[in-house]
Amino acid sequence: MGESAITLRRRWIVCGVCVVIGAALLIFSGCVSGGVLRRTLRLADGGKPLADIVIAPDADESLKFAAAELKEHLDKITGGDFAIVNSPREGKKQLAISLAPRLAKQEVRISFSDSGVTLESGAHPEYAVSDFLWDYCGVRWLDPTDAGTVIPRDPSLSVRRLAYAARPFAKGRNPTGAYAPELWDRGTPGWTNYLHVAYPSAFANRTFGDAVREISRRKALFLRRMKTGGEVTHACHSFYDWYDRFWDKGHPKFERFEPDYFAKGYESDARPPQLCYSNPAVVRQAVADIRSYFDNVAKGGSGKWGKDVCCVEPMDNRTFCKCERCSRQYHPELKNLKSQQSDCWFRFVNAVAKEIAKSHPGKKISTLAYGSHCSPPSFMIEPNVVVHFCYCCNRIPYTGRGRIEVLQLREWRETYPDRPFGLWLYNTFPKERMNRKAGVNCFPGFFARVLAEEYALFDELQISENIYNCGFVDDYEDFLSLRWMWNPREPLAVLENDYFSSYGKAAAPLRKFYRIVEERYCNRANYPSDFLATDFHQSEDIAWKVLGTPAVMRELKALMEEAERLADTPQAKARVANWRAGIYEYMRQGAAEARKE
Repeated sequence: MGESAITLRRRWIVCGVCVVIGAALLIFSGCVSGGVLRRTLRLADGGKPLADIVIAPDADESLKFAAAELKEHLDKITGGDFAIVNSPREGKKQLAISLAPRLAKQEVRISFSDSGVTLESGAHPEYAVSDFLWDYCGVRWLDPTDAGTVIPRDPSLSVRRLAYAARPFAKGRNPTGAYAPELWDRGTPGWTNYLHVAYPSAFANRTFGDAVREISRRKALFLRRMKTGGEVTHACHSFYDWYDRFWDKGHPKFERFEPDYFAKGYESDARPPQLCYSNPAVVRQAVADIRSYFDNVAKGGSGKWGKDVCCVEPMDNRTFCKCERCSRQYHPELKNLKSQQSDCWFRFVNAVAKEIAKSHPGKKISTLAYGSHCSPPSFMIEPNVVVHFCYCCNRIPYTGRGRIEVLQLREWRETYPDRPFGLWLYNTFPKERMNRKAGVNCFPGFFARVLAEEYALFDELQISENIYNCGFVDDYEDFLSLRWMWNPREPLAVLENDYFSSYGKAAAPLRKFYRIVEERYCNRANYPSDFLATDFHQSEDIAWKVLGTPAVMRELKALMEEAERLADTPQAKARVANWRAGIYEYMRQGAAEARKE
């Protein structure tokens, strides 16, 4: 990516007099009428709407959704009933929502005139509405729960006449899989109780199954309001279906038996763990598959990896082929860097990419820097290859491996200064590893300050092609991640205040609760040296004998009870109840179960 492209992506477009608010640049664009400068636009007066929401008569689903979102929130703010119309009405200002082909797909523009305000986007009008509600009207979406949206009350709502334009930092913003931010394991009594506490309205007149489906719908709506998605191009393990096609003769998708496609040296195994990536026949088959993929997408077929990109990535293990051709490409001395097979793997990627460039110019091959191929190879990769770096230790800040991964990420950028890169982030830890031990609760991996440093690094290096989040676990870190994928320069202090102020007078003890857990989890000094030397994934002993000690749990219990005493509004009380059911009780149970042993 050239400097001009980087500038365009990161820039908040400005003209005239600029006012800095957080990390965004907003432009003063007062309207002059009869010689009087009107700095604000009044949208309601005593609960009576002074403006209509205007969309085209042939508006598509995205425009209708955006209009409905704007109406729902403005009605709640003002107590009024804003109309959605297809043409301006006399005596009414306009809240016009439209698609603007002149804008980039994800570009947002908000502008003011005598007639009202125009909310525009190249392809995502809900982005413009979300930004208008957030930046101009004070709405805050914190999480998907019943109490997770903050909507100010103002029957005579006025908004500043400040023009605004932005594009997202990350082209693709993707929480992989189902959005399940709960610490509790699905199906446990704690999980069931938390859902009832956090989503009481979902259970009204619904069976449990229907309530869970309604909660899933609300989670999807929350993600849409937080502007996830975008121009997503996937990158993940891509060859598992080759077992079905070329190994398992009884599989419905079996095409033919091709044992030479697979890794050598594992004859005693039920099936080889990898392919033989030095085999020219494997290259030819991969090229044929990718060409077929792009041709099918061009005809309107589905494209799981993206319209203009197809992925190649080995199976999720480091047990590569032992044949002579493959083995002589390995560098065992790089094992500690998890890069012993970088040359072998990226040589295969290059071979595929060269052929695709001949038949499908402009199309991309995506792959990961992951497993045993984390570092750049000893040669340059082809220009049509997009690498997605797997920052596996981003939520394990106490380990030395995390520092190595930062150096590797920097090495990729230094080696390819103009190349777009994507990211996989592993916010799923430490819960994921503890989930493998039935009935064991982790010590939560709160890491807001570390996460802020990481997004500052991504911004510095312009690692902004796509950001995947391999599991979302905690509402607060999820909230931060979703905001920073759009704009990593939003200050943590501002977002922290947005989040914790929703707890009213209970905010102070819960901030302290959070900080205690965060410091216990993130600080390397809290871990025994033998653990740091041999492992970095949390164990039950580390969770509840080292981090969540009885003294720590007593302090957290006192803070939880103080927050419950201080909660002073219905929303604050509901959110404090969510904290108890979703965080404190999860921790209390984990500590209690560990003490029994």
